[in-house]
Amino acid sequence: MGPLFVCPDMHRGGAERQWATLICALAERGHRPALLTLTDEGPLFAEVAGAGVPALCAGLRGRADPAGLRRAVRFARGRVSVVMSRAVSAELVGHLLARRERVRHVVNEHTPCTPDGGLLALRPHQRRLRRLIASRVDGVVAVAQAQLGPLAEAGFRRERMLVVANGVTLGAAPAPPPAGGFALVAAGLRPEKRVDLFVEAVAQVPGLRGVVAGEGRERERLERQIAGGGAQVELLGERGDVDLLMRDSAMVCLPSEAEALPMSVLEAMAAGRGVVATPVGGVPDAVVDGETGALAAPGDSHALATALARVRGDAVRMGAAGRRRAEERFTLDAMVNGYEQALGL
Repeated sequence: MGPLFVCPDMHRGGAERQWATLICALAERGHRPALLTLTDEGPLFAEVAGAGVPALCAGLRGRADPAGLRRAVRFARGRVSVVMSRAVSAELVGHLLARRERVRHVVNEHTPCTPDGGLLALRPHQRRLRRLIASRVDGVVAVAQAQLGPLAEAGFRRERMLVVANGVTLGAAPAPPPAGGFALVAAGLRPEKRVDLFVEAVAQVPGLRGVVAGEGRERERLERQIAGGGAQVELLGERGDVDLLMRDSAMVCLPSEAEALPMSVLEAMAAGRGVVATPVGGVPDAVVDGETGALAAPGDSHALATALARVRGDAVRMGAAGRRRAEERFTLDAMVNGYEQALGL
């Protein structure tokens, strides 16, 4: 028996990458984790399954799909020591499975924080569903201190909350950033990621080239913006080699209006790259303005352009400082140790 991780899917978002890394690390430590996705698999599902972790997609066609729920129940039966869920739909299914198996249910919170200190808004029906179980779950693992207040307001019990920062595999010491390299954004093309501001900012920094690795519903609008605005920005689509893109970049940018503790920022620091970002959620815990990168006010393309120019001019020093901070505060071992504590492993 071991921990069962329940989520909607395992596509290439930051939360999904964090889970893939965590689940595989727990397997290496002998904890026998399993993965249950509800609606879809995604490329990281195959990565986890390929590491020998039992994995199933329940194929739910809706929250009340009886056939999909039966598949989930059968998969969990007799193999679960604790359930961890991520996202509202998975919280509901995870709670059901935990109660059936008579084990603890722990929610893992990756919902981004907004500049006003709240969490990125859920849909009305999601808020109602979350309220049904929030006070009943046995634990909550947030990834940033900034999430705790909004989670308490949503009905979760503060005394059951724990903050475990995301962590990354560090690897060998990275090479310094190349002279004249590009600025990289690694993020889904969703409105809150504000890639449109990145396009505007790149156009304001002479000689700077931008590259965006990610896919989403904002693509067509961004393509029109790039075509009409004169910025040197290339949209690469979803990529499985973001680590190689970071190696070739001069710096990494994340201009979001809402974040928790983004994996792309930590991965950039581990890769020895300075980071340009906005001070939302747990980002200021990682990016120290003027030391490991530069912080720009959310929604301000001019401030973002100024920050990009600052980091480009001091990329080697900031990249080295970011690597040191990752080594001190955001390691994979530290993250896994925290989840072992939270899950009682």
